[in-house]
Amino acid sequence: MMLINDLIDLLTKHLQGNLTEAEQAQLDHWLTQSERNRRLFNSINDEEQLRQWIMAYHQEVEEDNEALIMAKIKQQISGSQPVPPVLKINTWRRWAAVAAILLLVAGVGYFGWNHKTQNPPVVQHATPADIPPARDGAILTLADGRKVVLDSLGNGVIATEKGTRVVLQNGELAYNGAGSNAAMPMHNTLTTPRGRQFQLILPDGTKAWLNAESEIYYPTVFSGNERRVQIAGEVYFEVKHDKTKPFIINILPHNGGGPGGSQLEVLGTQFNVNAYTNEATIKTTLVEGRLKVLAGSPIDYHSPVVLQPGQQAQTDNHTYHIKLEKNADVGKAIAWKNGFFNFEDASLEEVMRQLERWYDIEVVYEKGIPDITFGGKMSNDVSLSGLLKSLQQMDVHFRVEGRKLIVLP
Repeated sequence: MMLINDLIDLLTKHLQGNLTEAEQAQLDHWLTQSERNRRLFNSINDEEQLRQWIMAYHQEVEEDNEALIMAKIKQQISGSQPVPPVLKINTWRRWAAVAAILLLVAGVGYFGWNHKTQNPPVVQHATPADIPPARDGAILTLADGRKVVLDSLGNGVIATEKGTRVVLQNGELAYNGAGSNAAMPMHNTLTTPRGRQFQLILPDGTKAWLNAESEIYYPTVFSGNERRVQIAGEVYFEVKHDKTKPFIINILPHNGGGPGGSQLEVLGTQFNVNAYTNEATIKTTLVEGRLKVLAGSPIDYHSPVVLQPGQQAQTDNHTYHIKLEKNADVGKAIAWKNGFFNFEDASLEEVMRQLERWYDIEVVYEKGIPDITFGGKMSNDVSLSGLLKSLQQMDVHFRVEGRKLIVLP
């Protein structure tokens, strides 16, 4: 088993491009040990924020050293221990990235916090039921209204829609066959409740990843001169290129109906759409390709915004005004798809909305919402009790009653 000290050295040398052949072999071996190791390693290259001074850990990865790690963080923040010299900002960034990853390797994410009053943390201890994180699962609504719960079904054909076979394969839903009547396609709806996520391959080969509490409405066959779907919640798309049939996404309006709305027009691209109705804005983040964002009335859309890779359109959920963020944090936008919570610069309220969806819980504020800003990221495959242990290290007070998390003043 590799010691954390050794892993620090290997990851740092990797970031600096100084690995010897023997060290590269060591790192490669560590990567083959688990999917979790590979995911954590890949996230190093996405770390752009400074989170913490580097620490020398001597415990092995699987030790229960959470309390020690948090104690070391507190000591170094307060200045009670010397910190390594910082010669260049780039070196500091590399060490900070490694520190953030090592916290994840040890099984605990680091969250920075910023409270206006800067009071010392006062912890309200709780022992909640061990609520698991979101898992694969969804509800498929067929054209005739029948609902199929996909959570526990085995691989195979689960339905046939006018000749189109609906196939479940290893947690992914796909559509095979052209159908018997492409001129009048049927429509299906895939819905992920709270505490669930799912993957879908649309009839044209486009891939869609649905985050918790999301929905996509689509035809079983794409006919005519366009491919059109409707979504709500959060969905990541890899659109199959077809220059003869633009891919169009209608986003369910904030009020659930009415004349206003947002629309995306695509030829071939990868992007994430966060369109939860309880968020202030619809955030459309482009990973690659080109994407046109429209908002307003379908008969009078505002001036469209064309996104380039690395840009984000922020559409107000009420006025439909579009703000363009040219240097978006793409890693943060797609963190959920890659298995992480990214709470960088997020308010307590924003964090709690994510936890509600991911753990299928209800968050209640006993006396207003504490003014706390978070930072950092952690794996989203931890149980709620594991995540709350991290929250207990900050100025967050709470108690748990069943599936209700009550945030205290």
